[in-house]
Amino acid sequence: MRSRFGLDRLGFRSRVLVAALLPSVAIALALAIHFTSTRIDDIEQSLIDRAALLTGSLAPASEYGLFVGNLDILQSLADSMMRERGVDGVLIVDRDQLVLARAGQVSDPPLDSTHGLARTALLQSSERFHQFAAPVFSAQGPSDLLFDDQLVPSGPLRLGTVVVQVSRFGSAQARRELITSAVLITAGGLLLAGLFARFLSDGVTAPVRALAETVQRIEKGDFSVRARTSARGILQVLEDGINRMAVSLQTARAGLEERVHDATAQLQQQKEVAEQASRAKTQFVDALLHDLSQPLMAMGLDIRTLKLRLRDDESAGLLSRLERSSLKLENMRDVLLDVARLESGATQPRLTDFPLIRVFDSLRVTFEAQAAEKGLRFELHPTRAWCRSDPLLLERVLANLVSNALRYTARGTVFAGVRMLDDGRLRIEVRDSGQGIPADRIDDVFEEFVRLPGADPGAGGRGMGLGLTIVKRLCALLGHEVKVRSRPGRGSTFSVSLPRVRALVQAPAAEPLHGLARLAGCRVALIDDDAAVLQSLQSLLSSVGIDVIAGTSPDFVLRQLRQAGAPAFIISDYQLGEGLDGLNAVLTLRRELGNDIPALVMTGLAATRELEIELEGHGIPLVAKPVRPVVLDAVIGGMLDAAEDTGS
Repeated sequence: MRSRFGLDRLGFRSRVLVAALLPSVAIALALAIHFTSTRIDDIEQSLIDRAALLTGSLAPASEYGLFVGNLDILQSLADSMMRERGVDGVLIVDRDQLVLARAGQVSDPPLDSTHGLARTALLQSSERFHQFAAPVFSAQGPSDLLFDDQLVPSGPLRLGTVVVQVSRFGSAQARRELITSAVLITAGGLLLAGLFARFLSDGVTAPVRALAETVQRIEKGDFSVRARTSARGILQVLEDGINRMAVSLQTARAGLEERVHDATAQLQQQKEVAEQASRAKTQFVDALLHDLSQPLMAMGLDIRTLKLRLRDDESAGLLSRLERSSLKLENMRDVLLDVARLESGATQPRLTDFPLIRVFDSLRVTFEAQAAEKGLRFELHPTRAWCRSDPLLLERVLANLVSNALRYTARGTVFAGVRMLDDGRLRIEVRDSGQGIPADRIDDVFEEFVRLPGADPGAGGRGMGLGLTIVKRLCALLGHEVKVRSRPGRGSTFSVSLPRVRALVQAPAAEPLHGLARLAGCRVALIDDDAAVLQSLQSLLSSVGIDVIAGTSPDFVLRQLRQAGAPAFIISDYQLGEGLDGLNAVLTLRRELGNDIPALVMTGLAATRELEIELEGHGIPLVAKPVRPVVLDAVIGGMLDAAEDTGS
């Protein structure tokens, strides 16, 4: 509740000081006002009494002069009266109001104000003066009585009037001096009272302030502080309570610190165990993925090479079935790799402007045969749109959406196309005519290990429930918006919205491995310690007319290049065995053959973020194994485009 006088804004010490000082101030002011006003009234009354006395004494003294009509006597009396303190002027008139004597400055009395005047009286008063008048009587009879026996005197004879005017200046000055003295005396008294009140308030509030300071230090965590006030009564009880509270808090904190220390030690131990388990898991996943990547990559490259060489129908059908099986294995491996890389933070986007048709062409190669095998139509609407994204990560997003659509569609069509939006973006949609998603499960499909019933075994079974989780994480990483709408029994539509950009150049017509074809007739250095992968990749590059210098060690390849000449491109695996790695291999070749030679490094490791950063410092992209021919083609094509833009 707020005080009516604003005392709630004052501190405790100030309140006590006000409480002690306020009565003294009130009493001192009341006494000063009372005694000053009384004394001022006394001064004024004294002036009036003195003026009346002077006027009354002048009247009998003027009797003789008026009686005989001696003007000199009357003027002498007036002049002598002027010597009295405070007299401004004197006026003596006869009974006919004829002025007989005048001295000083005196105002004429009002007409008829002296008629019938029987005694000394105040005629008029102003801020400057008081004017008194007194009648002059004569006890002697008039001279006419000596000759007229018929006249009988009727009492004292009125001879005239004396008027005395006194100044009020002296009384006003006396009032000012009195008020000044009263103010000074009152101020001195209030000062002494204030000092005494301050002394009293300090004595009263000092213990309370000491207790408050102790509580503040306890609040800040200093539980060793103790209150020492030497107070008595209720303050002593409060002091003892505060000290007991400090002891209890100090004991509790010591126990809490001990428990926290023990808990921290246990958490640290558990953290070390978890980190060790995480490292072991990472090492296991890296080893597993690397060991899977090598044969999968070799198989994929060999299949691609055989398709380029064998053109008969029987071989083409066999190779297509092998390729589909290989792609299923690679998809499973890619899911595990994506999850591992996302969890480790190794996946980082490289945003660039590119035509979407390149990603669509890759999706067609990957899923067209799989859709046909299920009896589905897989339609990719042609587009000339360009976008800004990471082409490899965007392809992973769309590949997961298409794969998911094929898995849950038994008949009908899976369609992928692009819509232009008014806000400068484009929206890629993947629609299917499958079973749809129940309304109460829409929000669940992007969660880990969520698998809806109804997956077609012909599409690779129900999957691991990670595809859409990867889509959500990759879109968040790329800054793209992903949405889904579905009608049970009618199908689902997944959409990804991303920035649209203007085409830099006309998108080239789709052709197989057009990026690698740009290196036809050029020399490429190839290093991989896995002989199967090395041979498969060498066969793929040679099939498009590339002169390949291949070897399982950097030293062997370098010796070959010294004789053949510097390469136009370097491709190396990262793990080369015997303490060697792909980065050092590329740097060794560059130091001797040319620092500007473009290069890429392949790896089957999952946690590669630190490796990516290190390679980026040398302008070397990192590609995850198994490297599909279309991916290798896209990466090399993009690097050659960037090199041409830099050169121009």
